[in-house]
Amino acid sequence: MPLTKLQFRPGVNRETTSYTNEGGWFDGDKVRFRFGTPEKIGGWEKLSSQSFLGTARALIPFVSVGGTSYLGVGTHLKYYLEEGGGYNDITPLRETTAAGAATFAASNGSSIITVTDTAHGCSENDFVTFSGAASLGGLVTAAVLNQEYQVFNIVNTSSYQIKARAWPLYLTSPSMGSTRLLLLSPTDLTEETAVVRLSVNTKSQQD
Repeated sequence: MPLTKLQFRPGVNRETTSYTNEGGWFDGDKVRFRFGTPEKIGGWEKLSSQSFLGTARALIPFVSVGGTSYLGVGTHLKYYLEEGGGYNDITPLRETTAAGAATFAASNGSSIITVTDTAHGCSENDFVTFSGAASLGGLVTAAVLNQEYQVFNIVNTSSYQIKARAWPLYLTSPSMGSTRLLLLSPTDLTEETAVVRLSVNTKSQQD
């Protein structure tokens, strides 16, 4: 029986069925077509050793007028701009309060800090960034307070709660899974004031 040469059209056609797509490719996985014939994709390469918060929902690559390549990364928590392997948080701010608008309160032996901010408009998993706060006493120093936190509980329309964490560990590893919670010392705690910046809530729009 003589051999018959089979000539297949390049590309994967999913507009028909595997039966009617005679002489063509109907399905494929990790392949590309080069000079009309299929070949396997060479593999994957990790883009960056850095991490970001949330699960990526969309990637938008673009190039600036100066020729710099960027990658917009939208997660269910934040929006990042990747440049040179680093992820810059460019999540829009919803509100910036005046100095003294937010006050802190905590209990001995607990890492939970209650923030009072009238008509804050926050939702769970929103992010807040504090600046200008003084120490509550003990381990809750100004450096611990003056950073970004994720709201984990809404008490009421004027109060929400965050969990205190150590400042140096957050700098070296911003991943929420590796942040360390700290217990307050038995020092008497007082309320302090700060400026608070609220990030736009993206969770309700993505989940």
